[in-house]
Amino acid sequence: MTEQLFQIGIKALIQNDEHQILLLKSQDYWDIPGGRMDQGEDIEAALLRELHEEIGVDHIANNQLWDVAKAVKQLPYDDMMTSLMLIVYHVQLPADQIPRSCEPGVTLHWVSPEQAADYLKNKYPEAFRQAIAQLS
Repeated sequence: MTEQLFQIGIKALIQNDEHQILLLKSQDYWDIPGGRMDQGEDIEAALLRELHEEIGVDHIANNQLWDVAKAVKQLPYDDMMTSLMLIVYHVQLPADQIPRSCEPGVTLHWVSPEQAADYLKNKYPEAFRQAIAQLS
């Protein structure tokens, strides 16, 4: 039996007062904020680091585990392919934390849950996207 190698991604599902979802758009794809855990890093530290790196957030008001999903596409790692397990937190930002793009070529967009579900189809599984579409 061949073992499957996984990388871990920590993601933040952020909604505004109008229940829109924050998405990042690069020229290649749409995504929710977050990224891969570094070796030796704990989950909360990875979440805060990624939010700081991607959207300039220094602290959060609240986070709650929302979902764990396996990414649709595999990723290259050395001479093999790996799967990406995504640990997604529903994150509430305090009023003094205004998201902004901190990465060149990446723009931020607030979109409806239905739009988010559609835009995320290249990375996230169907059940995950259906759950996002139901958020209000």
